Order: sequence, then structure tokens, then C-alpha cells
Amino acid sequence: MKCAVDIGFGFTKAVSEQGREVVFPSAVAKTVLTDLGFGTFKDYYINYNNQTYAVGKAALDSIAPETNFTPERFTSNFAKILVLTSFLATGVEGEVELGLGLPLMFYKTLKDKVKDYFKYSEDTIIDKENIAHSYHIVRCEIFPQGVGAFFTLDQQLSGRYCLVDVGFRTTDVVTVEVEEENIEPLLDLCFTIDKGMSLAIEKLSLLFERKFNVSYDSKFLMDIHERSSIPVRGRQVNIEEIKNDVYQTIANDIVQSVLKKLHNELNSLGGIFVAGGGAFYAASILQRTFENVQVLDNAQFANAKGFLKLLTVLEE
Repeated sequence: MKCAVDIGFGFTKAVSEQGREVVFPSAVAKTVLTDLGFGTFKDYYINYNNQTYAVGKAALDSIAPETNFTPERFTSNFAKILVLTSFLATGVEGEVELGLGLPLMFYKTLKDKVKDYFKYSEDTIIDKENIAHSYHIVRCEIFPQGVGAFFTLDQQLSGRYCLVDVGFRTTDVVTVEVEEENIEPLLDLCFTIDKGMSLAIEKLSLLFERKFNVSYDSKFLMDIHERSSIPVRGRQVNIEEIKNDVYQTIANDIVQSVLKKLHNELNSLGGIFVAGGGAFYAASILQRTFENVQVLDNAQFANAKGFLKLLTVLEE
């Protein structure tokens, strides 16, 4: 079975060849409790090497979740658990061909180490229903985040194009030259901006404290993009307008940083594609200065879907 996993700083996205898609926060926490007598209501809980872990939203509700990324994390139990949970959540079993995405800023230095870490590994995890799932990674391909999204396009391209992948903590910019079926990255125009939509969480937290005199930690606000209201001392307060203003402000800051870095190279681009969790906000701002801007379909999963396609392409 093939499975593509895009490990982002904020969220892990995964797609299986059966078409199942999952997204969950890139968070892991050791735990002993999965059930308080009411049944486990949050995914995911797994047992790996005789240790129970909460993963995703369940980890964020734990006392000490691991969420910060360092290069070493990608060759540790942290990344392994995110990948194994992705297999579980997408219904993958047995022998697995893995397409794994790494942040652009780490790709060059880590790709070989990460490939060696995952390739041929054999692991068993036990889910919350006490059912064992065994995996053998028989093949592992490592891809830079951003590149995968180009392989989801169903339109014919020719010339130079740029992808802006607006992530949680960083924004990756990948520029390529397309000639017939060849896609060649232009390395001088591939870079990472150390800004992402997590800045919105920080700003919203400050605004809520000033406006409502309440304090929320970042774990509570991780899924703020899914909410239209927040609890304030027993009542629900609509935050759509506040949230939209903040997202627009943060996206504008990110876009201006990207445009400054690309500078005169903008003139040679045939188009800009936008992916990631902040795609729609960034695209609306890019369209003010650049005509051909397109948000990729299912933008959050664009990279993972591209990695899955690349697994098949590289076989041929």
C-alpha cells in the first residue's frame, strides 16, 4: 500500500492510495489515561513499544505535549509516531510504500538521514480498541514540501511558475521551470519565510485578552480556524469578524515578505499557485499585485497528494 505523509510544523496531513485523507496537529504526548469511564472521545491514542501516546488533538489536551520541531525530531520517535498514526488513520496495513515530505528548510540536510531512518523499518502499534497493527516500510521516498503540490495540477504548463505554500509556522516558496513533462526547481528561487499562520493564534490570543479580559493558551486556540465563537465566562462570543481581520493582517505580512524576496523575478513568472492552510487569505492579497494567482484544489492536502502521485511516477 502507498501512503504519503506531509509532516508540517503545525499539522500532519496524510493520504493513502485508497483515497483516505486525514489531518491532525503535529503533537505527541506520553500518557497513561485514555478513558475516564466515558469512552475515549478524541483520536488518537496508540501504544508503541509498551508506551501509550496521545497524538494530535488528544496530545494538545495533555499536560506536556511535544510540538516543537528541531532537525533531530525527524529521526526520532516523535516523527515515527506521527507517521504510524497516519498509517492507522488512513487504513494502511502491512507493507507500506511511504512518500514523506520534509520542510524545505530541512530537506537538503536531512533527506538521506530521514530516508535511512524510515526505510525497511518494522513497527507494531496497538490502537485504542486494543487491536494491533503491523507495518513494514518497504520503500521510502523523501520530498521537499511545496514541490509535491505541482504534481496535483491537471493543466498544461510551460515556463516559470511559483508555489507559495502557507503553512502553520513557516511559508515555503518553490519556483520551477516547466518544459513539457519536466519540472525543474530553480534553487535560487526556492526559500522559506519564517512566518506562518501560527502568528494569527498569537495575535488572537492578545486581542481576546484585551477585549474580553480572558486568557487562552495556544493549545486551546490551535483549532481556532474551525470555530466561529469562543466561550467567555459561560457565554459564546462570535469571533468571525475579529478572526477574519487578523488572518488578513497576518497573510498580508507573509505575502509582503514573499514579494520582497522574489522582487524582479515576479516579472518572469507565468503564474503563482497557493497551497497550505493560509492559501485563501494569501491568494486574495497576491491578486492585488499579480494577475494569475490560483488556489490549488484541496489546498491543505496538495503536497501529500503530490507525494502520492510521485511514488507512482518514480516507479516507472
